[in-house]
Amino acid sequence: MNRMGSGWGTFHVIPIETGRGCPYGCEFCTVTGFFGDSIRFRTNESVVNELLRLKARARQERGQIAVFFIDDNLAINIKRTKSLLRDIIAAKAQLPWVAQISANLLRDEELVDLIAESGGKWVFIGMESIDPANMADVNKNFSKPGEYGVVLDRLARRNIYAITSFIFGMDNDTTGVAERTLQEIRNWPPGLPVFGQLTPFPATPLYERLAQSGRLARPKHWLDFAPFVMAHAPLKMTIAEARDETLRAWAASYSPERNAAALESIRDQSIIYRISHLVARLFFRGIYFPQIGKRAWLKVLFQNRRAIYQLGREGAGTWRAARRQKAGAEMITQPTR
Repeated sequence: MNRMGSGWGTFHVIPIETGRGCPYGCEFCTVTGFFGDSIRFRTNESVVNELLRLKARARQERGQIAVFFIDDNLAINIKRTKSLLRDIIAAKAQLPWVAQISANLLRDEELVDLIAESGGKWVFIGMESIDPANMADVNKNFSKPGEYGVVLDRLARRNIYAITSFIFGMDNDTTGVAERTLQEIRNWPPGLPVFGQLTPFPATPLYERLAQSGRLARPKHWLDFAPFVMAHAPLKMTIAEARDETLRAWAASYSPERNAAALESIRDQSIIYRISHLVARLFFRGIYFPQIGKRAWLKVLFQNRRAIYQLGREGAGTWRAARRQKAGAEMITQPTR
């Protein structure tokens, strides 16, 4: 990317925490037990100053920096978040950033405008389930599955991509939950869907409920990690069926056909942006499937060879054009004798 004239000498993703705590109390979430249900914020000034220092570092290194706001819900206090984003914009402290924000808070049009203007590029949304009954069971019925498509369209209109997270193995899930979820996802703007399973961590209400009802098959599952094997049996599926549903959703969401369709939908974006998106889609399988080996990676690359070739060819053309432009500029600036 550096050879394409885009200033990619270095690239860093920097975590920044602007606040701690969450009052929502979702049944499966460890945040409330760990940080408490009261919210504590840094001052806007301290966050803006940190961003400005990072921008200066990027210029010094002739590289790129992106920020991951690691707050568990960046917009938990919308008034404060709008104030912070306005201060970032006013100070010209914008950097590309990603954050976790719940779907219900993204109903606010002004907030989404400020997210885009302040540098927001990706938003991680814990959608969890398309079934309202599941959302009620885990104490997250403030997020409405019927609104998900509207929220994602709102983000897409501002060129903000969504990382949408789903949990399988909830008490109302049955076999076929993967396909039902995928049918919804196909109607939404392309993003990065991720799929996990309902996991009872210690000190969560979910763990206590399952322990009291005798449903924990592996009470200390965190000491015996097994990929995509639930620690308890769902009510309407077996553990094996929940695993199959999860793997099926991953395979369908990141198939070569889906990757190509996602790239086609952002044809109006720069080549750097599209290459970054393809890399993200390919490596998301690596993030969530760390056990895949070199042969499996080669298979993934081979399956996506057409998209890789097309972007590589276009990228090479962009690089040659950048070189010609640079050479022309140097000729113009050379002193005449």
